[in-house]
Amino acid sequence: MANKDAKNAQKKPNFFVATFGELKQVSWPTFGDTMKRLGAVLVITVLLLVVLIGIDLLLGFIHEHLFEIVSGANEILNGYQIASLIMGGALVIIAIAGVIAYKVVKSRSKKD
Repeated sequence: MANKDAKNAQKKPNFFVATFGELKQVSWPTFGDTMKRLGAVLVITVLLLVVLIGIDLLLGFIHEHLFEIVSGANEILNGYQIASLIMGGALVIIAIAGVIAYKVVKSRSKKD
């Protein structure tokens, strides 16, 4: 019975040895590839930052001017209604873009 335990212990590789063995088989990217990918991530991050700042400024401008109009008039719409209209319009645009993207992906997958 002691022989079986000894054989089983020899058959099971050490976890750390197996892990380092697997890590040696990984093909790691070069420094240049890593820098190119980092550059791409930074460019996309900055572009998204610019887009979000633009959207924020646009919505702030709309909010400010709509409240000027509404407060000077007979309060046709209150602030919550204006915000709901803006968000509703944005959601409709996002939904339309999603449907178009879905159709494009579906048509491309049929070609393959």
